Amino acid sequence: MLNLRLLKLSDPAIWISAGCLIIISFLGIFSSTFRLLTKAGLDPFLYVEKQFIALLFASVGLIIFSYFDYKHFKKAAPYLYGLTLLLLLLIIVTGSSALGAQRWLQLGPIQFQPSEMSKLTMIISLALFLSIFKRRKGLWEVGWLALLVGIPFLLVFKQPDLGTAIVYFAIFVGMLAGSGYSTRLLIILTTPILSILLRPVLYLWIAYLLILALSLFLSRATVWDWILIFGTNVLVGLALPFIWGMLKGYQQQRIVAFINPAADPYGAGYHSMQSKIAIGSGGFFGKGFLNGSQTQLQFIPEQHSDFIFSVVGEEFGFLGSIFALAMYAVFIYRALFLSLQAPDSFGRLLCIGIASMIMFHVLANVGMALGILPVVGIPLPFMSFGGTSLLVNLCCVGILQNIAMRRQKIIF
Repeated sequence: MLNLRLLKLSDPAIWISAGCLIIISFLGIFSSTFRLLTKAGLDPFLYVEKQFIALLFASVGLIIFSYFDYKHFKKAAPYLYGLTLLLLLLIIVTGSSALGAQRWLQLGPIQFQPSEMSKLTMIISLALFLSIFKRRKGLWEVGWLALLVGIPFLLVFKQPDLGTAIVYFAIFVGMLAGSGYSTRLLIILTTPILSILLRPVLYLWIAYLLILALSLFLSRATVWDWILIFGTNVLVGLALPFIWGMLKGYQQQRIVAFINPAADPYGAGYHSMQSKIAIGSGGFFGKGFLNGSQTQLQFIPEQHSDFIFSVVGEEFGFLGSIFALAMYAVFIYRALFLSLQAPDSFGRLLCIGIASMIMFHVLANVGMALGILPVVGIPLPFMSFGGTSLLVNLCCVGILQNIAMRRQKIIF
């Protein structure tokens, strides 16, 4: 059993915030599915029961990742990474498809999504790499780092699962910034994002390139800096039309609908518009549990998973939404706070990686529900329906508590 002296050192704020979000999850899942299931003559608690079973399995993961000293994950990281690549390859060969994507593996009666599990594997693998090579920043190390992230990125992008691929990038950038590994590499990775955003308006992109060139000139950048930073931005901007062509049709439609939702209000822009209507109609106090018209009349597809925040906004209003976001803020803050108290760089990077993943998930999902970001298949942590996602999130809680319980020596 877990040493009670260690358990007393765990972080109560993480327990409370994660627990509150899971309770909200069950309320949202039930509210968004029970009428539909009742009309179909099915058990109205079907999705709640499935999520509860997933919670039991996820709790086992929570216990395991809390019990074993997190330093043992260093030895397990290469095996976990290899297993993840194998599962991602199996998806391409034997994976089952849904909604135009091939993302699930069937193991007997259990269906799971390896791409969700790969996020945690990515965090552990990057934490090991960056903690070992934090003082070595040669081309050889950078090449290995690119392969470490690039191979699973391409395998996930192939499914296609653009949302998870973007999460990889967010985790990578967050952990790279937190590790202090290479400021130059961080600039090389982040500045092309501005090129992608500004390239559709040609004169804005050219103005950005001029400002970037001036910054490099004033900072007396080397020839390699010019090639890697300025050259990468130019290449990304020129390649954007080809990148656009690589996206699936529904992905292109989602981006177009994000820019102009009214262009296709009953197609690609439907989810976003209905979600905004639901959240806006909730007002300050909400319409009350089981009383949301958009939710109960099933105006929003997949509301129990990707768009569960719209249930909170409509039925619990602004107050309920702020409470949920506050719980996420507490969780992320405590994860970052634990990174400062971790006894070694590996533990510190694990905390930063988990905080980066949860933060990006929340920003992307809530932004999607509010219509300020494109619609992508990114679940809301602890709240969206899905067993694999809940398992990964609770394993992350276990890792954070593992580090919290070992941040100081126990005096007997």
